[in-house]
Amino acid sequence: MKTILVDDMLLDMQLFELKCADMPDFDIVGKFTDPREALDFALHNVVDFALLDIDMPGMNGMELAMSIRTFWPSVIIVFVTAHPRYAVEALRMKADYVVFKPFDRNDIADVLERAKLLQNRQKKRVCFFTFGGFEMLVDNRPVHFRSAKAKELMALCVYKEGRSVSIYDIIECLWEGSDCKNTDNTGYRRTIKELRDTLGDYNVEDIFVRERGNCRIRRELVSCDYYDFWEGKKDAVARFDGTFMSEYAWAEGAIYQMCEKKKAF
Repeated sequence: MKTILVDDMLLDMQLFELKCADMPDFDIVGKFTDPREALDFALHNVVDFALLDIDMPGMNGMELAMSIRTFWPSVIIVFVTAHPRYAVEALRMKADYVVFKPFDRNDIADVLERAKLLQNRQKKRVCFFTFGGFEMLVDNRPVHFRSAKAKELMALCVYKEGRSVSIYDIIECLWEGSDCKNTDNTGYRRTIKELRDTLGDYNVEDIFVRERGNCRIRRELVSCDYYDFWEGKKDAVARFDGTFMSEYAWAEGAIYQMCEKKKAF
């Protein structure tokens, strides 16, 4: 977990730093006594967890937290303060936790354990990778599809970003130039079943919705580098190298738009 510590009291920051060093889940990527320097760092680097003093000169911790969250919406924010009066305001701005000074090593350990739990809850079981070839992971394990067509159907649903995909769109993309277009759609129905069976193998059937004449994925239940790219997340933008779902000709149209968008970021 990429962590920054921001506190104008060096001793307090050093105590957290020592405890983080004992816990491999935390990678301290920045330590700051000046909140503006911390904000500048967050603009250009991934931040998963921010431990922020509230009462600091120039910019207080709550102002800093709101600014960081404009770039990293899922960042875990824990405030440190010697003033209990700040607690209500901190929780109103959706802080994940507040710890009060003076604190001891047990307090620090509690904060870090809570941060780990929060990050685990944020993680989604299903993850799609689209830069280069298309891959699907469940619980960090690659998914083995029942057929190549089932995998391609999954890719097409990901490409549509949660919008409904009609039977006609599916046949047009998956069987372009094939006689299947002129059949009774047996291939389409078989592919739908193979995809649903594959998702059942991994106990993630809930990400896929079959409706009358169309299907879709539930975007809110998955993570995807393609979605992160269009949301402007810096790590996804940096990883895009001009290739996208390279196995599928129907995906080529997105590459120009993505290249143009990357130039604009």
